[in-house]
Amino acid sequence: MTDPVGPKNADYERGREEGEIAATIAARLLGHDKHFEAINGSVAKVATELHTLNLAVQRLADQAVARDAQTTKAFDTFRELDETRRSLAGESWSLWRRVAAYLVAAFMVTGTMVLLWILGQR
Repeated sequence: MTDPVGPKNADYERGREEGEIAATIAARLLGHDKHFEAINGSVAKVATELHTLNLAVQRLADQAVARDAQTTKAFDTFRELDETRRSLAGESWSLWRRVAAYLVAAFMVTGTMVLLWILGQR
């Protein structure tokens, strides 16, 4: 004869153990779900920051291109001015320019001497 309590008790114990295992698994899965939600939130924050950094880098690149264009334009202007200065420096004074410069200098010296003589008479 078999013990009627024995097999029923074994089924009960096996069911209880399976229930405990299922509860443990469910608790662990719930912990994993919370962990995944935290990871997804962190990934979303990283994606937002990455997008912000990409925009900042693009702005820096645009500013660099504009600055380079402005520098090139300024360089070309200064080069043209330097070429003009060099071409004018190579010219010699013509005779009438020299005579005019000597006359202006002589009138200035004479005027200064007359002014000093007038001031000395007072």
